[in-house]
Amino acid sequence: MDPRGILKAFPKRKKIHTNPSSKALAKIPKREDGEAAGEWLSSVRAHVVPTGIGRARAELFEKQIVQHGGQICPAQAPGVTHIVVDEGMDCERALRLLRLPWLPPGTQLVKSAWLSSCLQERRLVDTAGFSIFIPKRYLDQAQLSKADQDSSTPPGASEAQLRTALSPSPPSTRPVSPSWRAEEVASLQAQPSSGGETSDGEETQEAFSISGIGKRMAEKIVEILESGHLRKLDHISESVPVLELFSNIWGAGTKTAQMWYHQGFRSLEDIRNQASLTTQQAIGLKHYDDFLDRMPREEAAEIEQTVREAAQAFNPGLLCVACGSYRRGKATCGDVDVLVTHPDGRSHQGIFSRLLDSLRQRGFLTDDLVSQEENGQQQKYLGVCQLPGPGRRHRRLDIIVVPYSEFACALLYFTGSAHFNRSMRALAKTKGMSLSEHALSTAVVRDTQGLKVGLGRVLPTPTEKDVFRLLGLPYREPAERDW
Repeated sequence: MDPRGILKAFPKRKKIHTNPSSKALAKIPKREDGEAAGEWLSSVRAHVVPTGIGRARAELFEKQIVQHGGQICPAQAPGVTHIVVDEGMDCERALRLLRLPWLPPGTQLVKSAWLSSCLQERRLVDTAGFSIFIPKRYLDQAQLSKADQDSSTPPGASEAQLRTALSPSPPSTRPVSPSWRAEEVASLQAQPSSGGETSDGEETQEAFSISGIGKRMAEKIVEILESGHLRKLDHISESVPVLELFSNIWGAGTKTAQMWYHQGFRSLEDIRNQASLTTQQAIGLKHYDDFLDRMPREEAAEIEQTVREAAQAFNPGLLCVACGSYRRGKATCGDVDVLVTHPDGRSHQGIFSRLLDSLRQRGFLTDDLVSQEENGQQQKYLGVCQLPGPGRRHRRLDIIVVPYSEFACALLYFTGSAHFNRSMRALAKTKGMSLSEHALSTAVVRDTQGLKVGLGRVLPTPTEKDVFRLLGLPYREPAERDW
């Protein structure tokens, strides 16, 4: 309904809202014949913030203020006496919307219920009980001095407001190296302005201008910046914990978890007894708790050593290196990735099947998830292992056999972290290069969509340090790549 429709309907409302917290504008009692309109709001110079109140309702408020002798002015105007905001608004959000560093001197921040009460009672109602609590950091020096002299509780301050005022400011949790997107989102909150509040549409457009942010995401960003909360989170259904439970089964992705949920399954027991499972999912379900339990790095070292001993029984010159979080120095590991190669560039050939057979015969490999995955000249095994001894858990193990010419790039890739790898690849792309687990290439040709149309020339990279050097980067130890 447009504002004219609302204006037309407004006088016909029968119910008088006596609850000052009501969202509806209070009905003004009908004046007796001959009653003077009066200017009982003549001392009021107000600014009405439409966010939360609604544009049409805010315009009605403004017309009533002017009709009864008051003035409407910008929040930054000298002499503004009242800033009227929605019931659920707090000081921080209001000032952020108005782009004000602090509350102007002599200005009161009041709930819209105060104005409704004034209009209903046809007099200037005291703001006690309607004032928004103002933390000291949002008062100017004059107001701050006055506040320091007054040790009494502000009128109408709620228990929650008192807790906010008395609680120390939380320590900053901003990471040392935040992602670019977090920085850009934060900049929306800190951007200076020449004054005047920003409409929801303008803020959404501002968020939408961030690279990689779509319209729906931009709307969520604006909501969080304005209120510190996302209302959608209030309506999280019971499906979320169930979907998380199901998606933690190895081999079951988000779509499979959703399918199971829609089929009426609600527990692992339901999946075990009623769901149709692939071989990998059945193994993942069998070892569900073991896979979720992170192993200490000492156990990961034992697994690496077991693979090394089995490999070097065939050829003592074979290199076996555990990568992932273990190589990055983490205290615990989710799984173990072991790279196998030989410096002569030839002796790694044919070792893959023999190594797996040996580990199976020892009882070390208990389940095969993917027996062999070919990736160029690299061969990869995904499975489950268990160290000998009572109480040992089943652990996820990947074994990757690579040619020595690809060892440095493979070592870099499987060490991670995933974010570090993406950053390295993105940098290579800006230099007309391409980085993968196989090689670092130069003179790579890409089309306008960024897709490779020319593979370029492979650069020799005997060690990880060579990869960093060719990309123009200082070398980072594995422990420095965990970001």
